[in-house]
Amino acid sequence: MVAKSLLALLVAAGCASAPRSERPVTGVNYWEALARLQSAEAISAARTTAERHFAESLNSLMAGDVAKAEQGFDVLRRYATDSVIRSGSRVMHIATLQYQEKWVELAELARDTARPRPLDPDKAGIELWALAFSNLPPRTAEFRTRSETVPMSVSSVGTPLIPVRIGSKEYHFWLDTGSSMTMLASDVAKSLGITPLVGDTLEIVTSTGRIVAQPALIPELRLGQLTVRNVPGMIVDETMMRMREPRQIGQGPHIKIDGIIGFDIIRQLDIEVDYSEAILRLRDPAHSSQVRERNMFWVGLPVVQLRSLGGVPLHFAIDTGSQLTFVTETLLDKLELQPTRMESRRVGGLGGEVSMRAPILADLRLRLRGFPLVFRNAVVRAPVYQVLAALDGVLGGDIWNTGAVRIDVTNGVFAVRRTLRD
Repeated sequence: MVAKSLLALLVAAGCASAPRSERPVTGVNYWEALARLQSAEAISAARTTAERHFAESLNSLMAGDVAKAEQGFDVLRRYATDSVIRSGSRVMHIATLQYQEKWVELAELARDTARPRPLDPDKAGIELWALAFSNLPPRTAEFRTRSETVPMSVSSVGTPLIPVRIGSKEYHFWLDTGSSMTMLASDVAKSLGITPLVGDTLEIVTSTGRIVAQPALIPELRLGQLTVRNVPGMIVDETMMRMREPRQIGQGPHIKIDGIIGFDIIRQLDIEVDYSEAILRLRDPAHSSQVRERNMFWVGLPVVQLRSLGGVPLHFAIDTGSQLTFVTETLLDKLELQPTRMESRRVGGLGGEVSMRAPILADLRLRLRGFPLVFRNAVVRAPVYQVLAALDGVLGGDIWNTGAVRIDVTNGVFAVRRTLRD
């Protein structure tokens, strides 16, 4: 359940017909600035009021003010005369409503009789999920302490598994930033008496394709001293929630997981995964330290900014549901790099695995808030266009073992620090 790609629409239409200019354009191209998530530059390069307001709404989103961004995109999708900006604003407005779990508003958009109805609606589209969730009570989260340490285990595939209590039972859940919502394996849902909200089966999009899922309500789950109630979730067949070790895909035994803590809960936390001590540090982000410069944004999906050793800004999505980090041809163009060879790879994620023959980048050195990251033998994929950004890569689940990894979406912090093991 993800927002559809917007960048290709914006760039193609923007190149095909130049909007009416209110003032001459100087410096960076507006559409390129949007693709690179350079909101300030896009504001300066805007040629019309609608373009400027769209870039300002993006800037609000990257600053963490989702409500303000929602309002801006809502006005533009209703009243902008530029069809490209209007269509793009609709996509972003829907994304911001989903982020805030405004299911009633999303359901009203789905029932909008003024829009043409598709003959075969997308089962992974947000509209069908919103209709299923529109009558749920609001989610609440209660922190009983400002910070705590929770023990975790690490599966043989390197997946951090954290203890989650639902009712009187304890389960092992996986942290997946690429999942927009929390999931339950079908056998776990059955044992808890949690049933689908609707009879129809829907779908979700994963790093390896689409899988069938059903909307459900998790009345309460506890992660340490954090209690979350009325959690909209997905029930996924237990056979889909198995992983294999990347170097033995197709050979080694599957690792079963009971459920997934998705980005809907992760974004409400200041969380640090520390492999060296096998612990999860959990904090209330309202009491976490503020930062001057945010390096993590949500723009329809979580994105982190890294830099090359030469200082070139790069944007990677964070999808720990994809087992391996990869880079894109966009990064190669920016850094003027060339792959060293071709290799056949099988890459696993939630729901299965895919085979590919891809270029390999032998060595890539980047910095994250000054912390050195080294990627060796990274797969190179075609350009990835997700919502607004032309991404330079995707940080997969292997990022967890680079050090103690901290994710604090509220304050815009993604960081790695050395551990005693390092």
